[in-house]
Amino acid sequence: MKSYWLVTLLSLLILAGCSHRPIPVAASYPATAQRKMQAAHHWDVLANDVAKRIKKTLELTFPNAAVKPSLVVKPKKEQEKLPFGKAFSTLLKTKLVQQGSVVMTHAAQYDNKTLNVEYDMQVVHHKDRRLTYFPPGLMTALSAGVWMVAQAQDRWKYPGLATLPFAIAADINSAVEYYLPGETNTEVILSTSITMEQQYIFGDSRIYYINDGDYDHYEDESKMYRMVNQW
Repeated sequence: MKSYWLVTLLSLLILAGCSHRPIPVAASYPATAQRKMQAAHHWDVLANDVAKRIKKTLELTFPNAAVKPSLVVKPKKEQEKLPFGKAFSTLLKTKLVQQGSVVMTHAAQYDNKTLNVEYDMQVVHHKDRRLTYFPPGLMTALSAGVWMVAQAQDRWKYPGLATLPFAIAADINSAVEYYLPGETNTEVILSTSITMEQQYIFGDSRIYYINDGDYDHYEDESKMYRMVNQW
């Protein structure tokens, strides 16, 4: 009887300890999807989508205008020198013209009714992220698979069939990797906006995974960051 009460007391103490922690328990976000840009074609797809959104915004903002306001794409000078910045400027102008918008050149004389289209990109380098976890039940499945192979060698008429589940699992894994290119430690935030004098009338932001080695398409790699001693 004393042993029973001792076990009960210990259980209650453990449960009480689990209900109090000095910091919050870490919880994962619900599973979401985020695209990964790995080709210039993806830049073209982005420019086409942004141009469609701009056209729709102009139709909603100026519903009664016989002629919609003209646009001028004005990227920052330092970003227009980067591969993405230069390509996106050209692609966006092309898509806007193809969809019927009036796009002015930088050299043109335009009035204060001309809308300024600007874009910006920010690269985010993550240094400490847990990207990969073993799926729940993986170790159990592997252990069962090893046991199955061992049994097949001793007792099955066709022991080679024991490897079939592993082959199917490998094919499924290959299919998943084909359609899901994988997360990286580098992301880019791409923002596009339209201003009319001092007013924003359009804003669009996208976040993409990019390959770690491709960050210089979006960020000047010559930039040097120095830690400053605050003491």
